[in-house]
Amino acid sequence: MTRHHKLQTFFYILILTFSLTAAHAEIISDNEFKYSLDIPEGYQVENYTEDGMSHIFSHPNIPVTLVLKVYDDKSLNDSKNVLSTALTKLSANFDADSFNWSNAQCAVSSFKMNLDQAYKGWAVAAPSQTKGAFITVLCYAPEKQFDACQQFIISTINSLCINADFYNVPGIITSYAFPSEGKKTVSAAIGGKKITAATDSVDKDAAQFAIDLEYAVLTLYANHNLWKEAWQRYYRMIYRDSYSRILPFSDAVYKSLYTQAEKENPQNADITYAQYLLSWVQTFNYARNQKKDSSDFTSLPATLLGDGNDCDSRSMLVACMLNSVGIDTIMLISREYSHAMPAAGIEAPGQTYKLEENGKEYLFGETTAKITWGMIAQNQSDRSKWIPVTFNHE
Repeated sequence: MTRHHKLQTFFYILILTFSLTAAHAEIISDNEFKYSLDIPEGYQVENYTEDGMSHIFSHPNIPVTLVLKVYDDKSLNDSKNVLSTALTKLSANFDADSFNWSNAQCAVSSFKMNLDQAYKGWAVAAPSQTKGAFITVLCYAPEKQFDACQQFIISTINSLCINADFYNVPGIITSYAFPSEGKKTVSAAIGGKKITAATDSVDKDAAQFAIDLEYAVLTLYANHNLWKEAWQRYYRMIYRDSYSRILPFSDAVYKSLYTQAEKENPQNADITYAQYLLSWVQTFNYARNQKKDSSDFTSLPATLLGDGNDCDSRSMLVACMLNSVGIDTIMLISREYSHAMPAAGIEAPGQTYKLEENGKEYLFGETTAKITWGMIAQNQSDRSKWIPVTFNHE
């Protein structure tokens, strides 16, 4: 049985049912060892060491514990040794495995252990940006409740980043579960040209796995006062998984069309290039998944392969492709309008959305009607009903 089939056995269909309190967790980051985690809302610091090398987080309503520990021990010369050491100290039963992620040799393991009761969880180890230091992340729940908590656990660990240069890559667990399966060709007609690029054959299934995983976490917040933050994180996590999967295609489109955009509009090639992409996605076939307890988001690899999609898939696709060439682009989502749009930081005439955190203005981009950047329907123009989703590109 393949890695991803083993994990799918647990993950698909499971939906968490625990209630949440209003506790809010910021993105965890460490400036010295250069790692971060964009964890689900609600975690609280339970304990930590004065040297900042170890942190324990608990959740007020979900019986999950998150442990972060940095090992700065020169005798532990690889991630598997580090992870084995950490789990052995807990007298855990485990079987660690090594693999490559974020251009580094990492390790992963499921484990069981007995403390005050029996626990089960997942753990990873990866080298930090400080030579000789390794980051370990353990997340676990009481064994009797593990199946109900597993998606929350995996989502937590999957948000780890150990290198800002590899921020927008599939998560560590997803990468382990879905190793490369070889090249697959995708092609599209954009801006009057047929463009072809190679993606990985595993991308469609792997991306769907990430979507199902994050949707299970998102459902926890449907009626919670942190629903907005959870929704923003949901799209951030999908974006992180999708960005590098479609990057070869994004690069091929840029190489084929940006010079053409410069010739058409020497004063503002960015808006012309962005219009090529917007006009392209406006021709896509509309389709929305109506299955109960599953996301209606079409993955970006599936979208490139011609699967039907909706406004949020199109918006994220445009955002990925524009961000990949340095055109700052966000997503705007609206619960009231049941709609999503990309918004590009391009100076051009039209309707804009001002991002509160930095005052920057972004042009609205409607993906479901054949119009240009900067146009928005009057009945969707209330800025207060749009929620921005920004993406990290350090």
